[in-house]
Amino acid sequence: MRIPSSFIILAVLIAGIFCEESTTNPSTTLPTDATTLSTESSTSQETTTARVTTSEPETTTAQTTIAPTTTLSPTTTTIGTTSTKAPTTTTTTTTTKTTTTTPAPVTSTKSPEPPVPDVGSWNVTDDNVTCIRADLRIRFDVYLNDKTEYIVLSPNASSSGDCSNVTQVLEIHESDYSLVLYFGKDATSTYVKNITFSYTMPDNSGFVYNDTKLFPVKIGNSYLCSTTSNVILRNVTMEVYHIRIQSFGTSENKDFGTAEECEADNKVNDIVPIAVGIALLALVVVVLIAYFVGRRRSRQKGYQSV
Repeated sequence: MRIPSSFIILAVLIAGIFCEESTTNPSTTLPTDATTLSTESSTSQETTTARVTTSEPETTTAQTTIAPTTTLSPTTTTIGTTSTKAPTTTTTTTTTKTTTTTPAPVTSTKSPEPPVPDVGSWNVTDDNVTCIRADLRIRFDVYLNDKTEYIVLSPNASSSGDCSNVTQVLEIHESDYSLVLYFGKDATSTYVKNITFSYTMPDNSGFVYNDTKLFPVKIGNSYLCSTTSNVILRNVTMEVYHIRIQSFGTSENKDFGTAEECEADNKVNDIVPIAVGIALLALVVVVLIAYFVGRRRSRQKGYQSV
């Protein structure tokens, strides 16, 4: 059988075209039960999967169309170096200078004890009659410029006076002070009616007095007080530690008359008899208790013998 030449040429052309297409786009003919066709491009840019499902035996040609090739430009990652300037921290150190003040030791200077006076005796005599007798123990507290100065009545101080029938005077003095007692009387008693005191000190001097009626006693008797008492003379306090005085004496009085004690001394003296009375009362109670206890025991012995 002779094949026409035109048919052969046509077949060659078709085969050439077919070969050219096969070279460019490989084709895969899937069998009837083929499910998936996977074609991978040589440039690894895109993969197209065709899945053909047939129910009858037939030949399916899956043609893969080559997508335009996209050339990926290399990804350039620029790692920027960020220089973060650390904040400048300025630390200000404040130095507090602590000044410790050590208090100076307190030196307690004990003020000297006030002087204690001694008993002195003075009298005033006129025409062999001693009209005034005085035993005194006195200290004067003089308050000047927020401080206290002391003047003690010296037992060796000089004395002078007056034995008048109305007012009698006893003056006791030394170079820096003078004490004057003025005595008066009425129908039944004698007393001190005025006291004056003058003093001279290096930085001050003064004159003070008290005209209160003091130390009253019956005429012919003496005033006695051994309890300390104070007589105020303005800015001076006369502290009387002991006093026994008598004025308007007569020729019959060779010594102090009967002593009339001050109330303060009487209160002290009253303590003694009260204490003795309490002791005697307690003794009586003890004796009575002993008597009744002994009597009761004797009765009990009598009952037991019966």
